[in-house]
Amino acid sequence: MKKFAVILSVVVLIGTGLLPAASAAQLTLSHMAPAGSILDKQLAAWAEKVKNNSNGNLNIRIFPGATLINPFETFSGVEKGIADMGSSYRYSRAGAELTGLFSMYLAGVPDSASGSRIVAEVWKKFPEFRKEWETVKVLWINSSGPAVVATTKPVRTMADLKGLELRVPVPEAADTLKLLGGTPVSMTSADMVIGMKKGTVHGGLVFKEAIESFKLPVNYVTEFGMYQSSNWFLVMNLNSWNKLSPDLRKVIDDSLEWGRNESIKAFDTADASAVEYGKKEGMEFIKLSAEEQAKWFEIVDTNNRKHAAVLDAKGYPATKVLEFVNSLRK
Repeated sequence: MKKFAVILSVVVLIGTGLLPAASAAQLTLSHMAPAGSILDKQLAAWAEKVKNNSNGNLNIRIFPGATLINPFETFSGVEKGIADMGSSYRYSRAGAELTGLFSMYLAGVPDSASGSRIVAEVWKKFPEFRKEWETVKVLWINSSGPAVVATTKPVRTMADLKGLELRVPVPEAADTLKLLGGTPVSMTSADMVIGMKKGTVHGGLVFKEAIESFKLPVNYVTEFGMYQSSNWFLVMNLNSWNKLSPDLRKVIDDSLEWGRNESIKAFDTADASAVEYGKKEGMEFIKLSAEEQAKWFEIVDTNNRKHAAVLDAKGYPATKVLEFVNSLRK
């Protein structure tokens, strides 16, 4: 009788909220997007969905703007358990060489929706790609929008790139720019803005959303995507995942398709907003002719094949991935 009374008391306490339910959990999520940005709001909406679908038993505390882990260390920080979850780009090539080069394969792809469909197909087909992510629980991976050519001088043909110094953050893209006739410069986004104002650089390869978020002082945007980041991620520490009860793991799993789709929409919405902002600021958005675009893509593809051969020699199926992506593009 006493055992029954104790059990009944515990049930009553849980039901009244005086004791936590066995499956309740509090998690942390660090991400690089500024507070209040489209991507921050998207992650907050996903966290709210998880909370609601778990009946309040799974709460995710969000740290935006890289206030908990800096963007370059978000992936490794989640691996180490500094945060339970993290969202950023996979900046480091350590253990992710195929992942890093894959971003270059998305040259010429117009938006995050198209790029993310390609990422999903490569994920399904190539276990070597998935292996580079096995140290965490992958919640989703999708692509950004395209990195376009934002400049203070118009670029309508390849010849117009000659003499232009442009900030390029990706080494393979820097090689491509040289082949196209431009001069790549390594610097931070903030220094690029200062350099454009001083006239020491002429712009850079930037994601469209940066035109608005950084208030870039450019006059022209050539809408040829030199690459897309193929690795915008939301990942979770494996120990944190394994500690969750099966019902809470199911809540997260059931939310992932919705969350990834909303992430893709957020990228394309941010890009569309940046284009609208740019036009209001008097920027000209230039589309290459079909003939000119084909010339650019031929050079990009040739450079991609050169770098893919280096990874092939290390045992990666880099050229096979490139050919598969090119087939999907068609």
